[in-house]
Amino acid sequence: MKHTGREQTKKQPKPLGKQYLVPAIKRSFDVIDLLAQRNTGMTVSEIHRALHLPLSSAAAILYTLQILGYIDKDPQSARYMLGLKLYSFSRRLVDQLDLPGRCHGLLEQLAAETGFTSHIAVMRDGESMYVDRVPGSGLIQFSSYIGMRWALHASGVGKALLAFLPEEELARTLKYLPLTKITPHTITLRSQLEKQLQQFRRCGYAWEISEGEAGVACVAAPIMGLEGTVPAAISVSGSTHQISEERIPEVGAVVKRYADLMSARLGSVVE
Repeated sequence: MKHTGREQTKKQPKPLGKQYLVPAIKRSFDVIDLLAQRNTGMTVSEIHRALHLPLSSAAAILYTLQILGYIDKDPQSARYMLGLKLYSFSRRLVDQLDLPGRCHGLLEQLAAETGFTSHIAVMRDGESMYVDRVPGSGLIQFSSYIGMRWALHASGVGKALLAFLPEEELARTLKYLPLTKITPHTITLRSQLEKQLQQFRRCGYAWEISEGEAGVACVAAPIMGLEGTVPAAISVSGSTHQISEERIPEVGAVVKRYADLMSARLGSVVE
């Protein structure tokens, strides 16, 4: 076989220009982008005016996105909002962030500073799930493990994941969240939980005392992602003697400090 001295190169496809954009697909994503900016949702008329779409086109796009599960429609107000299916995509994105890889060192520092068992958790199928764990240095140890799940309304990390969701997303999540009684201290009234979550949002961290397991207390804070997302939360757990109600502000300030450091590693700008 003769060699010409030239390397054979595969013909590379030419970059596509804007003329190859599919208008119907672009308009659909314009609608999704618009709804992502409006916490209270929008009516079909408002979307039609904002995007300068024919009313019939706006209605057809909304109907299609609703049938596919990407948006929801409030039957009373006729306002459209982003659907949980889009939120599930953000959950999958969390899997690609490698949270333990990026934040494990900080989790070790949190456990060393507080002496408490420390966790990173994410939201999965209406529950909180541990994705990383560092045991505490004290005599009291907890038999938690990576993959362990807790009810959102009865765990510190679950409350932190809930409290810092965008309002519309929180409302949709709470609508279908069973408030099962786990201990005598578990909150089972939606109005009471909503009031508590507002309090957590104001102070920047969450907590629970004997709500998920008798004699155990947990303090947690959200790990913030880009554009206000809450990909995960961190927590410390101890006995109710170690983390008493009086100590919660002190422990909460430490947990929030480490949560902010982890948020910065994910590219979030912490105020």
